[in-house]
Amino acid sequence: MKKRDPEIGDLVVCTVKDVRDFGVVCSLDEYTGKEGFIHITEVSSGWIKYIRDYVREGKRIVCKVLDANPSRGRFDLSLRRVNDHQKREKLKEWKNEQRAEKIIANLSTQFPGKLDKVAAAEEMEEKFGSLAYALDVAAVEPEQFSSDLKNKEWATVIVSYARENLKPPVAEVRGIIRLKDNSGNGIEIIKKALQAGEREGIEITYLGAPQYRIVSHAEDAKIAEENMEKSGEDIIAYLKKHGGIGEGPVKE
Repeated sequence: MKKRDPEIGDLVVCTVKDVRDFGVVCSLDEYTGKEGFIHITEVSSGWIKYIRDYVREGKRIVCKVLDANPSRGRFDLSLRRVNDHQKREKLKEWKNEQRAEKIIANLSTQFPGKLDKVAAAEEMEEKFGSLAYALDVAAVEPEQFSSDLKNKEWATVIVSYARENLKPPVAEVRGIIRLKDNSGNGIEIIKKALQAGEREGIEITYLGAPQYRIVSHAEDAKIAEENMEKSGEDIIAYLKKHGGIGEGPVKE
């Protein structure tokens, strides 16, 4: 759990606690004992007839902080101002942080007296910004991690685990590609063109005509970018061969 309070503009993971006619009360899952409120006008951009068509008790959502008044315990949130990409990325970040918290907790149990899970987590968050990133550093740059952490006994335990169990972080590169085909069978041709760009480490998603996103994962950023460009070239080559046009991918 984060020690600081959320700030205006932050994305926060929430669980819906109470749905009312005029808005929604949520718990802020990353912040102990904190709650937020979504006014009905911030639930969806369109007119809302039944608010429960959009949110229900127990549902996990991602919101944007519009106003923060920690002294009053008030955080005004928006659901409609978070797009699908932001939601996926925030939930991924949150899940990684939860996993990191469990790792630190398990290590403190395995090495009683050698690792204080609360104090260690607080120091790692302060030094590295998040527990998940701190563990990545411990896995790939153990000397840097040990140097930054004041308690060397904690550092030794964490580095030993990270180097043995955690894979180095994978580089990710994103790009947008634009595709058009005005023939009568355009949808099918574009579908096959996208299939021509499929390869290991490549994910392609539809953003809204004519845009598609290519996400490339590899062991380093240069290789990830090269793979993304090759995927784009294969897609456009297929499309042009069948009378369509394309451009990109343009790196995000």
